[in-house]
Amino acid sequence: MQEINKNICLITGINNGKYPYCHTLLIEDDITVLIDPASDPEFLKTLADKNKIDVIILSHYHEDHFWFSYIFPDAELWAPEDDAPALESLDRLLYEYRMEGERRERWKKILLEHFHYQPRRVSRLLKEGQKINLGKINLQVLHTPGHTPGHSCFLLSEQELIYLADIDLTGFGPYYGDRGSDIDLMIQSIKRVSELPCKTFIVSHEKPIYYNSIEKEALNYLSVIYEREEMIKSLLKKPKTIEEILSARIIYKKPREPKDFYEFSEWSMITKHLERMIRKGQVMLLEDKYLLA
Repeated sequence: MQEINKNICLITGINNGKYPYCHTLLIEDDITVLIDPASDPEFLKTLADKNKIDVIILSHYHEDHFWFSYIFPDAELWAPEDDAPALESLDRLLYEYRMEGERRERWKKILLEHFHYQPRRVSRLLKEGQKINLGKINLQVLHTPGHTPGHSCFLLSEQELIYLADIDLTGFGPYYGDRGSDIDLMIQSIKRVSELPCKTFIVSHEKPIYYNSIEKEALNYLSVIYEREEMIKSLLKKPKTIEEILSARIIYKKPREPKDFYEFSEWSMITKHLERMIRKGQVMLLEDKYLLA
């Protein structure tokens, strides 16, 4: 655990917070809060034994953020208004993940048995601009959609600190494969947080802390979106079926295991790009093939 500011600590996720782990923020005040408790189960269990955690705050509904919430059954759960239904219903979460048929049943089992999903009432719905007093520390909700409909960042303006959650600035780039994900909103959200006058930026995955500015990192992060679309355009100089486009592995670059997980994620994100490019008049779908407009 690393102290970031007075009463604010970072709990680094296992494997440097790479999926399925993430970095967790602990705020100890009159109200003690854990944000995104999917970092280190043994440390979190020790924390549960020693400290009373009053509130779990989730930045969004993904399993690599809620994973170890079950360790704190007596804590209140606060979450973004638009993402709360998926935390209160497993059927809704699977719907948001675009899961159907056998894949849906496999993921239902994984979420229940591995990620300890438990439908849990969200006792406080978080909205854009909402200011929350924890005692000496004040926290402000910034609604930053795109990754999920409700994805939110948390600003501690007096400490000049922000928790960016899954605007994580990794080399992989943004993820936007869910039913309610939106590439255009993701771009807007990245630009918004990159312009904030903070001194400390904390993200969920890989390198956890950036200081003074993330302007360069945000530009690199955004560039991944545009590079993906340029690769799609290059492929579509000749008409291609969705299977042919997916075989190029634009998102993940090479085959990965578990195969089902990565192939589905590739499909989820590529279809978001194709939908966007069709809306912009850049791509057409004729019968079963995509081509440049």
